[in-house]
Amino acid sequence: MPPLLAQIGEGSFYRVQDGALAYFGTDGGYHAVPRPAGVLLLADIKRRAKPLARNGSASLWDVGDGVACLEFHSKMNALDPGTVEMIGKTIALGKKGGFKALVIHNEGEQFSVGANIGLALFAANIAAWGEIEGLIEQGQKAMRSLRDAPFPVVGAPSGMALGGGCEILLHCDAVQAHAESYIGLVEVGVGLIPGWGGCTAMLRRCAENPRAPKGPMPPVAKAFEMISTAQVAKSAFEAKEMLLLRPTDGVTFNRDRLLADAEARALSLVEGYAPPEVKPLRLPGASGRAALAMAVQQQAALGRATPHDVVVCDHLAETLTGGRKDHTEETTEARLHALERRSFMALLRTPATLARVEHMLETGRPLRN
Repeated sequence: MPPLLAQIGEGSFYRVQDGALAYFGTDGGYHAVPRPAGVLLLADIKRRAKPLARNGSASLWDVGDGVACLEFHSKMNALDPGTVEMIGKTIALGKKGGFKALVIHNEGEQFSVGANIGLALFAANIAAWGEIEGLIEQGQKAMRSLRDAPFPVVGAPSGMALGGGCEILLHCDAVQAHAESYIGLVEVGVGLIPGWGGCTAMLRRCAENPRAPKGPMPPVAKAFEMISTAQVAKSAFEAKEMLLLRPTDGVTFNRDRLLADAEARALSLVEGYAPPEVKPLRLPGASGRAALAMAVQQQAALGRATPHDVVVCDHLAETLTGGRKDHTEETTEARLHALERRSFMALLRTPATLARVEHMLETGRPLRN
């Protein structure tokens, strides 16, 4: 046995001492594990402090310098009613002056794999449609509250940020992403569409892209292509190319430095901060929906789209084009959110979508039905 381990005896090499991680040294004593400049770990914060708020799905921590960190800690950081509730508590605490900036970050393997579809399947099997729609509406409200908060909100993802996890990032003022972040709106894989404002936020990103062609149809076509094919960025840099991240969003290569970089970004936005202005969108309406339907039918004829893909894409097209609206009329965010909810609920009632959800839960793979 190495002499060092013999000295430890029945003890352990690492232990928590005075709220800090300590290691056993060759001198026979314990010493704090040194952290290089620029490294800030949420695990260290959690050892020495108690959360500002907590439930079974998420916790809020004081990072220091007036910055709070919202941490998800459910299985694979899936989003559920507890997560939505904690977002509401976080915004309320920030409005009372509990902190001046917020970072959304965790040190799990995945940032968030999206909404807990197991709960959705259970609720659908007992026909709890009102509860499901209520949660969709509460989720939309939570996303809007992040975007409209009177303080800056910075997302700091690493690993997978899919579905609802991606929607959270789309509603942040800025994102400081780990280079190996996998981001995308993947709801069509389980026969659904983004229901927590993801369709609306992606439309806005595409419409505000200065390099995109002008007019009501190009933003819709771009968002439809991304969401209907469940495209996932394989890195933070690819996420920028796909408009899932802004050109101004930051990228961190060392995961141990991600929280510190996100905190610095959040503090840089505090002075003079004001929530973003939300303007109505001009969408193509029924004519745009017809054009998208023709494109989907062509893909189905080539064998690239399944029968249920056609159904899902039709609901997605109706949502993204603004429903029964003329292209000369402006479409408000409230209307788009109502269309998201309506399409989501209509799809969840179909046996084909329920089969996709069940197959995903059992195998981890999408069902091509």
